Amino acid sequence: MSSQPKEAKAEEKEEESTHVVVALDKSRYSEYVLDWCASHINKIADRITFVHAYEYSSVPIMPGPGFAATGLNIVELNKEVRENAIKAGTDFLQNAARRAKKIGFAPHELKLVEGGPGRTPKQAILDFTEKYKPDMLICGSRGMGAVSRMFLGSVSDYLLHQCKCTVVVVKTPEDLPEKKDNAAPKKDNVDPKAPGSS
Repeated sequence: MSSQPKEAKAEEKEEESTHVVVALDKSRYSEYVLDWCASHINKIADRITFVHAYEYSSVPIMPGPGFAATGLNIVELNKEVRENAIKAGTDFLQNAARRAKKIGFAPHELKLVEGGPGRTPKQAILDFTEKYKPDMLICGSRGMGAVSRMFLGSVSDYLLHQCKCTVVVVKTPEDLPEKKDNAAPKKDNVDPKAPGSS
């Protein structure tokens, strides 16, 4: 009995692999997303990517008379602000990966995407999914502050309707307590979205 060529098997395995992207922000609600993933993601994912959209605001004008004494111009200052945002985002993702490992799963890769200025976090995450075409995106239902939600709308709602891949929104109980490292979700509560629907 003949077997399939190795090249064919490799292609078949690649086609059948499932890539899941987990979008995380710096809110306490992302920990609930990680808890949900610990119970479910290993059953559905062959490849796991954590993605975080870092934000920063550029300095448009000279901030004051004492600014020149620092030896920095606007371009240099904005570069420093961006580098600090990248470092903070990198630290956040690495901490999230360490926590995930403690509770039973681990990402295969960590990705930072730029969420500003000129592009919102939800747009940055959408662009990421369009470029890398994951099979599923997992995100939290909450996280952004009230002011951001007022002007930008819900990130999860935007992704739910705009992403071409399946989107799972992990709902958070309204009475979610403050951060507890060993806290586990009381129940599964998600909003699935079929691929391609709106």
